[in-house]
Amino acid sequence: MESDVEKLLAATRSDDPAVAVDALALLRTVRDRLDATERALIESARAGGTSWSRIATALGLRTRQAAEQRFLRLTDTGGTRAVTPTRAARHRQQSVDNLHGPAITALRAATRALLRRVEADDAWPTRFTRAALARHTIALAAEAPPGALFSLATSALDDLPATGLPPTIAEAADRVRAELSHQNSTKD
Repeated sequence: MESDVEKLLAATRSDDPAVAVDALALLRTVRDRLDATERALIESARAGGTSWSRIATALGLRTRQAAEQRFLRLTDTGGTRAVTPTRAARHRQQSVDNLHGPAITALRAATRALLRRVEADDAWPTRFTRAALARHTIALAAEAPPGALFSLATSALDDLPATGLPPTIAEAADRVRAELSHQNSTKD
């Protein structure tokens, strides 16, 4: 079976305009998947403590600012691409999370890891009836204030099926469950 990249390369050798147009449509799909993959890899590296400078080097960029701007381009839905406000918002969230203790930080990290796995799954929208709802709720939970994080993460897990998830997603969901369980045990 011919890969998408092989199809794109073959299209560059064709003089048929219809082949070129079809390839452009395929290119957009491939680019979207690559962007989502790059974003997930950067988020994973940052969650693991990797510096922006090291990420820049891995991406072949000259500065940490260039790496951060690239990440913003990949995550920007509002069209702002402004590094300073986004960085400030991240620092505010980290500060608030730190005030609530390591359990919130761990739950947020687990929720973000689950979101990365869901977003990397091309088949996610068709896996089960409430897949889109679950993805949306996980995304909300990943960025929610600490007070809402617990409730949204719980709701997201309630939307997931009990069986049939890919192993990587099931493992990430189990990690969120474990962190929620830890949250419940520390409330008493």
